[in-house]
Parts: sequence; structure tokens; C-alpha cells
Amino acid sequence: MVDASIADLAERLGADRVLSGPAVPPRYRLDALRAHRGTRLPEEGTSPLAVVLPRSAQEVSLAVRLATDAGISVVPWGGGTGLMGGARPVANSIVLDLRRMGRVRAIDRASCTATAESGIILETLDRRLRRKGLTLGHDPWSRPRATLGGAIGTNGIGYGGYLRGTMGDQVLGLEIVLADGTIVRTRAAAHSTTGLDLKRLFIGTEGTLGVVTAATIRAFPVPEREDVRAFELSDFPTGFACVSRIYDDGLVPCVMDLDETFAASSLPWTTEAGPPTLYLGFAGKREIVAASWRVAAARLRRSRARRMQEAEARTYWRTRHDIIYHHDEVAPGVTSADRLLANTIFDYAHVALPRSKVIAFRRSALAIVRRHGVTPIGFGVWTQPELASLEMVRPVRVDREAARAAVADAIDDVLRRALALGGSMEYVHGVGVKLVHLLGEELGEGLALARRVKRALDPKGTLNPGKAGF
Repeated sequence: MVDASIADLAERLGADRVLSGPAVPPRYRLDALRAHRGTRLPEEGTSPLAVVLPRSAQEVSLAVRLATDAGISVVPWGGGTGLMGGARPVANSIVLDLRRMGRVRAIDRASCTATAESGIILETLDRRLRRKGLTLGHDPWSRPRATLGGAIGTNGIGYGGYLRGTMGDQVLGLEIVLADGTIVRTRAAAHSTTGLDLKRLFIGTEGTLGVVTAATIRAFPVPEREDVRAFELSDFPTGFACVSRIYDDGLVPCVMDLDETFAASSLPWTTEAGPPTLYLGFAGKREIVAASWRVAAARLRRSRARRMQEAEARTYWRTRHDIIYHHDEVAPGVTSADRLLANTIFDYAHVALPRSKVIAFRRSALAIVRRHGVTPIGFGVWTQPELASLEMVRPVRVDREAARAAVADAIDDVLRRALALGGSMEYVHGVGVKLVHLLGEELGEGLALARRVKRALDPKGTLNPGKAGF
């Protein structure tokens, strides 16, 4: 029945849009959760039965319906940039690569909204918006490769997150295909008090409850001025206190990245210990930007912040997306990141915390990582003071699995510490499969409730099984 269903799909959609068997490219075995990360998951991933390349919601509906009837799992695929394994195929699955669904259906300049299909690349959508004097509010590091649907599925946050909110905050309405093939369209109103907000079911749930095929989102006028500056602070607690006061003053930065680095000799590149750097920016009308800097400058002076050369800030801003290019293939199924980090396990934790707990978390998290024989290379807060990130490495040496396990254990203990302090274990990349074993500790009894919703919408477990706790 499985082979017959795949053959049926190929006949209906065209053989060039259903790749199966040896024709499935190796890139579909993994997303951006690669072998150099700290996890006990298999390094090589699993090849799907087939890859389907739909061009419309109706074709997605057909593929999902046939898969459900045949007992085949469906894994939605956007740009393959997910860092938690949310697009990893499972055994007996087909991948829905939605990137041929990249049309912009409408741009409403007066309403500052856009409707586009979920497979459109974020940077492509931003370029289309800029022709109308608008810009995309979501600006993640992966913008040149990530898709609109993928960003919605993880409810990602970008550089302008405090100013614009998460991707989910920018969604007004959705078009979704359910597990039985039903196509649901929610009303794209700015606000509604008509009961359950249906679109929120499909934001941040990683394609486990439905496949997003299109969305109406907020767009924003291109700011008249965008001014990003760099500063050096004496130490992290001083910098953190300064940033917190800037937010308490009511300022709304379009960029905020306070990061300190630690020395590490086990990387393919050089890292040195040094005082923390703050990248801070404001956007909007010139008068608003100037006024924001006057208020911020007073706080920075009191904290004895030293302004760095303008070139430092320009380089930071110009290269903010460059890391995504390391996830491009340099050989079938092999990325430049795979080669660069062949002998290094590199990973990170991204946690949301009460602001009052960030300094305590920093202290304990650094101690936890070192106790596991792992080297911290960076700690910081990003977009707002409550969102903290920790980066770490360990050389492979003679035992690759031991190195991966050590980093995985360090991350687990760091995340448990964040939970104990009243925080959340992830603020930007979703759960995928990497963090699913900790979801019960995050949600408590809420996990059982979430699974009841999953069973109601997807009783056969067709959609992206094993992800996001489902």
C-alpha cells in the first residue's frame, strides 16, 4: 500500500515532483541539527521514503490525505535550517518540501500586511516588500535560507524581536492543511474576541498539528533611519544592569546583543577572553532614533561604556546572516559546517529567564558546563534582557560519541537549571527532537493536555511524529 500510494502521488503530481528511493537526495536525511552537535541522536539521520514537491495547498492536501490513509508519516520541510531536528524524517515517512510554494499572493501597503505561501524564502519576501516601501519584521540569522512556514512552525525570533515580536506575533491569518486533508483558513483580522484563536494552534508546533501552506503577516514601513552602534563594557553584570535600565526607560531597541567571550583553544577558529560587547540599535523616524540615543547614552555613560569604532558595528550588522551559508552543501549531504567542525562538538543553550535570575543563571551555567569537561565560549542576552544564550565546545579527541554525550549532558543540566529558576528551556528554535526528552519537565501536566489536542487533530499520528513532544 505504501508503494502504491507513492506511485499514485507521482502519477497525479508528475514524476519530477515525487522523488523516491535512490532519487532522494541525501540532504533530506537531516536539517541543521548536524553531527557536530551535542546530542545522542544518530549522526547520519534517516532517508525518507519519498520527497514530495507540491505547488499548492490542494496538492499538499492530496499528499497528506494519501499518506494518512496509507499509514505513512508526513514531515514538512522548509529551508532545512531548523537547529533542533524538527524537519528530520522518521522511518516510513515522506518529506513535503514546500519551497515550490513561494508565491506572494498580495501586499496591502495601506494596511501594512502581506499574504504569501509558506515556502517563500524570508529574504525573497523582504525584497518583494521593499519594492512597496515595506519590510519583513522577522530577521533571523537564517533569513537567506529559511522559509516563512518554517519560521511560523518554530515561532522563531529575529534580530528585531523586541521591536517586532516573534514570527508568531506577526501572523494575522493562516492557511493550514490538517491530517485528513482538510484545508482551513483563519480570518486575518488584527484582533478578534471570537473564542479560541485557531491560528495559535499552528504557531510554534512544528507542523505536528497541521501543515501551514500560506500566511497573512504584518509588514512594516522601511525605517527612515537605522542606527546600530557597538560598545565595550567592563564586565557582564555591569553591562546587563545597563541594558536593563535602558529597557526600563521605555526604549525599544531594534537590535540588542550583549555578549562576552571566553578563551578556547579547541576550535577551528580563535576565541579570546575579553570584556563584553554590546551592539545596540534603534530604528524609525530620525527624530525618534535621535531621542532614543540621547536617553540610552546617559545610561551608557553612567555604566562607563566605551563606544567602539563604527566599523565594528557595521561589520556586525552586515555579516549577521553569514553563518547560514555554512549550512549550504559543499558535496551531496555534506555542508561546510560539517567539514569545519569535523573534530569539534559545538552547541548552545537558549533560555528565557526572569530578569532577576539571569546573573545567577550565568554563574551556575558556566560552572555546570565546565564540570562536564566542556568549554564555554560565549554568554549573552539577545533582543531583550530576559533571553540568555550560552555557547560551548568540546574537542572530539579519540572518542566522538563521548564528546557528543558530554556536551548533551552539559546542555541538559544547564536547561534544568533554567527551569529551576522559573524560566523556559528554549526561546527561539523550538523543541524538535533534540529537547523532546525534557518537555515533561517544562510543561508538567500540560504535556498530557497538549497530546490530547494532537490526538484530536491527528488521530493516526501522521504529521511530523516525534517532534515537539508528539
